[in-house]
Amino acid sequence: MRLFSHRKRPVHLGPYPLERLPRLPGTPDLSGITPPLPLSPDDGRPILEDATWAYLKLADEMRAGEVASQPGPIPADPVARAQHLKAACYYLDACMVGVCRVPASAGLPDAPPDAAPRDGERALVILFAYTREPDPAEPGGQWLAGTQRHRAAVRVAEIGAVMGHYLRLLGFGARLHTVTETELNLHALVVAAGLGVASTPSGDVEVPFLGTGFGVAVVNTNMDLAADAPLAPGAISSARSFKNWLGWGGSRPGYLGPDFNKRPFHLGPYPMEKLRRVPRPTTAIDVSNIPRIPKRHDMFNRAEIGDLGERAQSQALHETMITKSPFGHALLPVLGSRVPLQQGQAAAEVMPGYDDPRRNSAAIKAALHYLGADMVGICEIPDYAWYSHELDGTEIVPYHKYAISILIDQGYETMEGASGDDWISGAQSMRAYLRAQLVGGIVAEHIRRLGHSARTHSVVDQDVLHIPLILQSGLGELSRIGELVLNPYVGPRFKSGVITTNLPLLPDQPIDFGLQDFCSQCQKCARECPCSAIPFGDKILFNGYEIWKPDVEKCARYRITNTAGSMCGRCMKTCPFNLEGVLAERPFLWAAMHLPFARKWIARLDDLVGNGRINPAKKWWWDIDTDADGNLVPARRVNERELEFRPPLSPDKQKLACFPADMVPSPDAGPTPLDRKEGMRRYRQAARPGGAEPD
Repeated sequence: MRLFSHRKRPVHLGPYPLERLPRLPGTPDLSGITPPLPLSPDDGRPILEDATWAYLKLADEMRAGEVASQPGPIPADPVARAQHLKAACYYLDACMVGVCRVPASAGLPDAPPDAAPRDGERALVILFAYTREPDPAEPGGQWLAGTQRHRAAVRVAEIGAVMGHYLRLLGFGARLHTVTETELNLHALVVAAGLGVASTPSGDVEVPFLGTGFGVAVVNTNMDLAADAPLAPGAISSARSFKNWLGWGGSRPGYLGPDFNKRPFHLGPYPMEKLRRVPRPTTAIDVSNIPRIPKRHDMFNRAEIGDLGERAQSQALHETMITKSPFGHALLPVLGSRVPLQQGQAAAEVMPGYDDPRRNSAAIKAALHYLGADMVGICEIPDYAWYSHELDGTEIVPYHKYAISILIDQGYETMEGASGDDWISGAQSMRAYLRAQLVGGIVAEHIRRLGHSARTHSVVDQDVLHIPLILQSGLGELSRIGELVLNPYVGPRFKSGVITTNLPLLPDQPIDFGLQDFCSQCQKCARECPCSAIPFGDKILFNGYEIWKPDVEKCARYRITNTAGSMCGRCMKTCPFNLEGVLAERPFLWAAMHLPFARKWIARLDDLVGNGRINPAKKWWWDIDTDADGNLVPARRVNERELEFRPPLSPDKQKLACFPADMVPSPDAGPTPLDRKEGMRRYRQAARPGGAEPD
């Protein structure tokens, strides 16, 4: 936990106070610096590193690519450009980022001549830190011990792959260099970019705050960027100052040490083990009346098919709601390229020693948290959580017993700088989906190598509904936002991925942290929703669930056709549970979870202190749109909403519709326009929990 807020700290500075370290003019001496040791695949041990290999090689296949024919409308200032790219890397969870000219001396001796650095090229140097070293004796430790280099390599390669795509979309050449595929001495560039100092005579590189525990990727580009000055010899000792140890100014405190310094991996970074567990979710579920639904039921799928009209279909088919913003666009090729890795054959021989569900569950959680999951929960898969049919009408027969739900925080800092429905919104979702796909895919592959069937379910390819699995896995409660589970530590600010498997596992219980009472008294998300899709009134019974039912047609239409931004997450932005996590917030979080009489006042206090407003210190992205010809243009409009404090709508005057399972067209039907009038009637006539009469 941090003592000091980072609300005023610009995103491009990153978590570590590199700006406080002493620098030198000129170019550092790079002679004698040893390149990173090469990585090698599969040595036969049942550890996690083998499962990372396919993802490392996939990143290497994206080293280069087609460059947009016209440059995007970006600032000409090299300083502004460098700050923007650094912030983008930090948003993707880089630990440190620096920029340098690519010196000729940074080329590897055996590199082909045509791969030599070109005069004037810049290098974006990206570091990803090690965690504490896993103990083989702790839960999951035998899988994790000795895998730090592979873990850091695959995480930093993902960041580099996205940044390479992004630079090329902006109209600049870019080439990715990873520890598994490069023509450059990556450690020499760490020194040249002012991120580390060379140790003599060993030739190793030491980085302030990280030591020698880091992975590195480099993207070289012809975009003109302001270079960072090299570190002075005293930078390492300067990094150990008391201010830096304390985290003064909102930087990462030195007292925290590496990630998981004082927590076992299987418990994760958040104290989920302290929450109250209950036998059933806090919202009623009538299992006998929950129908299995086809993928056609999803409103984004219906938009693609044409059920929401031509405009929504055009935007959805071409993923325009995401790709019109180049940074969001840059995430999709990486996400899509991994779909073939989500499935695979289990090893023919089942490895002995994996018949203890409790031990297996702890090991799975440890591996996922170690790789980058924020929270993990396990449940048996209820039959209704499987989709019933593919979009082409093919029946889906349930094939696994257990679900492992993975939550990824969408990022507090960027959410602070956003309105929730501006030009970074689509990228916020895709970033979290991308991470869930990566960590889930690696662990699923590892399970298959143990001889057990496993499959990853991501936003682009899934056979299960995530929300009921997250709920049953004890990762949150259903909220007023409706078809969204809210977590006490990151609120609604997350996206999910799922692994299904037959490996014996121990399910988690659902949680109760008082959210049903809190949401009944707080209407902030409904008040701030730009399309009035969230109900002000009470819950209804829908498809067997007790739920504050949102109007998913309104929500999907707005998100898909938003002309002043990319998608929408306004409800996440304004929720009182969207917290930074500093010490000063903990008393209010505790009170919201444990003191029913205080919840009404906490919701009001959230407004009074301005939570949900835009923090300009955290705005790092460029507002760029794409025209009809595919060219990048300045966005003509930008949603820059502050809190609107609209008076609540009377529930009987709020025009909401719902579309139960019996209103969904058959999976293989052609475009079938929604019957909104009937949907509104269904909402009005829906049964209320407790036998209350419909409004």
